[in-house]
Amino acid sequence: MSGIAGIVALDGAPVDAALLDRMAGFLASRGPDGTAARAMGPAGLGHALLRTGDVGGDVPQPLSVDGKTWIVADARIDGRAELVRALRAGGIEAAADAPAAELILHALRRWGDDAPAHLLGDFAFAAWDGERRRLLCARDLFGVKPFYYAAAGAAFVFSSSLDCVRLHPSVSGALDEGWIADFLLHGDSQSVEATVYAAIRHLPPGHLLVVEDGGMRIRRYASLPEDAEPLRLRGPAEYAEAFLDVLRQAVADRLPRDRAGILLSGGRDSTALAATWRDLVDRGVRGTELRGYTAYHARLMPDDEPVFASMAADALGIPLRLLAVDDHTAFGRWETPELYRPQPTSSPLLAIDADQLRQAAEHSRVLLTGQGADALLRETTSRLTRLALGGRPWTAAREAAEYARWHRRIPRPGVRTWLAARGGPRPRPIDPPGWIDPAFAARVGMADRLAAWSAPRPSAHPLRPEAHGLLSTNFWPILFPLWDPGVTGVLIEQRHPYLDLRLVRLALSIPPAQWYNDKGLLRIGMRGRLPAPVLARPKTPVVGDMLGVRAAEGGAGWLGGRTADARVAPWVDLSRVPRLAGGASDQPPRHLYEDIRPLALSLWLAHHHP
Repeated sequence: MSGIAGIVALDGAPVDAALLDRMAGFLASRGPDGTAARAMGPAGLGHALLRTGDVGGDVPQPLSVDGKTWIVADARIDGRAELVRALRAGGIEAAADAPAAELILHALRRWGDDAPAHLLGDFAFAAWDGERRRLLCARDLFGVKPFYYAAAGAAFVFSSSLDCVRLHPSVSGALDEGWIADFLLHGDSQSVEATVYAAIRHLPPGHLLVVEDGGMRIRRYASLPEDAEPLRLRGPAEYAEAFLDVLRQAVADRLPRDRAGILLSGGRDSTALAATWRDLVDRGVRGTELRGYTAYHARLMPDDEPVFASMAADALGIPLRLLAVDDHTAFGRWETPELYRPQPTSSPLLAIDADQLRQAAEHSRVLLTGQGADALLRETTSRLTRLALGGRPWTAAREAAEYARWHRRIPRPGVRTWLAARGGPRPRPIDPPGWIDPAFAARVGMADRLAAWSAPRPSAHPLRPEAHGLLSTNFWPILFPLWDPGVTGVLIEQRHPYLDLRLVRLALSIPPAQWYNDKGLLRIGMRGRLPAPVLARPKTPVVGDMLGVRAAEGGAGWLGGRTADARVAPWVDLSRVPRLAGGASDQPPRHLYEDIRPLALSLWLAHHHP
C-alpha cells in the first residue's frame, strides 16, 4: 500500500522537480519502505511505499510496463483470477500475482477510461500518459482510499494526503465555511467533495478525473446497482451458504500472506469474519496468522464485550488482546503529535482509537473490521406487520414460522416501526445550536443546509431498499479516509470485507423474507462455526454514554482545563457555549456531543492557525 502524490503543469511548463521530491518525502511517514519521484516534462508522480505482505507484493512506484504510461497507486485489487482472464481475453498477458499497480496499468491498456469499472478492491490511482499528455485518476466505489486534489493557478496537484497537497505554494490555506458549518452542526462534513480548505477537493467515490489540454473533468464511472435480478435458491440454508462462499473470497482477498489483526467486538459481524479466517486456514487457502483486539470499559459502564470476544477467540484459536479504556479522558493527548489530524474531528475520545491501532500495529500492518455489516444485512423490522395488514396474513404466518425455526425464537412483528412509517418521514427536529453566530448562519445559508440534510432519501431498489439506501450514503467515503494511515499516523491499513462489491451485489439480490431479519445470513451460516451464545447475542449498542460518564466522573474539570478560544469567533458565540463544554455560559448542555464541537474546532485551529 502507498502514499501517492503528483503535479501536472496545466500550461505545459516543466514540473518543479524539487517540489515533487519534497511531496514524496512528506509521504515517507505514511510509507516508510521507500520513496521515489519521477518528473516527466509537464507532469510528475511521487510515491511512498508501505509493505503489507499482500498477494502480488508491494513494489516501488512510479511504475510503467511500457515506458509510456506511468502510475502511482494506493491499491489492493480483488478478484485477481477473474480480472486476469478478462485481460487475456483482450490479448493482454498478465499474472494473477502481479502487483496491484501493474494490474491497473494492464486494465488501462485493455479498457481505457472504462478500466476502473472493471476493478474490484480499494484503490486510488493516477496514471500519466506521456504521449497524450493526459492524467487519469480514479477512486474506488466506497471511497476507502482518499484522493485529494487542487487546481492551483497553472498547476493541478493531487495526493492521498490532504497536507501533502498543501505543500504546493499556489494552494490557498483559506478555510471552507460550508465545511465548518457542517462540522458544527453534524460533527463532520456532509459533502464527499469538500474539505476544510476551500481550495482542496476530494474526488468522490466511484468517479474518475481526467486532466488534459489545460483543463479538468470529472465523471462517475460506477455506482451501486439500483436493480437486481432476484436470486432463487431453495431456502435460508442455501442463501446463507452462498453468502459465506462470497464472504470467504472477500476475506481471502484482504488477508496478507503473513500476519493480520481483527477488531473483535464480540458481536456476530466481526466474529463471523474471524470464523471465515479459521475456515480459510483450515482449508489451506491462507496461512495468515490472525490476532484479535477488543476495547472495553472495566468500571465506568457495563460492558460485556470481553466476555463474548474471548468466547469466540478461544473457540477459533485466535490470540486476543484487551484494552481497558476507562482512563482515557475527553480530549486527552489532543495536543500531542500522535493525535494530530489534517481536518477537525469531533471525536473527543480519539486516543482510544489511536491506542487500539498502535496495539494492533505491533503485530501487523493489516486490520480487518466488521464495518458495513449493519447496512449490508439490513431488512425492515416491520415486515410481518406489513404483510399481515397488506392482505397477506398467511405469508406473514409462514415467514414467522420459518424465522422461529431458524432463529429459535419468536420474531418481532415490528408494529412500532410500521406505525412510525405510516406517520410519514420523521426527520430529526432541526434546530441549530444557540451558539451558532447569526451572521455566519446567514453567510452559509444554514437553514437551507439543515432542510436539505433532513430531507428523506428513499431508495427505489426493488429488493433491498433499506440496505441499498444505507450503502449509498455519503457516510462511508467520509468515514474511511479518517482511518487511512496517512491520517492516523499508525502504519496499519484497515480493510472491510463486508463492503466487498461481490458480497454487496449478492446480498442485494436475495429476496426479502422474515428469516433475513436479525442478520439471518450470519446466524444461519455461522451455526456450528461460532459459539451459540455469540450467535444468540442481540445487537448491543454501547450501554451508557461514553462521554456523559466521563463528564459525571470528572465534574467541572473533566475537560482538563481546556476551553474554546477566540479563534472560533467568526462562527461561534462563545458566551452561549455551556461552560461544561468548554464555553462561557452557565447553561446546561443541550447535547454534550454537539456542544463540545466548538472546543474541538478551537483545539484544531490552535494547532493549524496558532
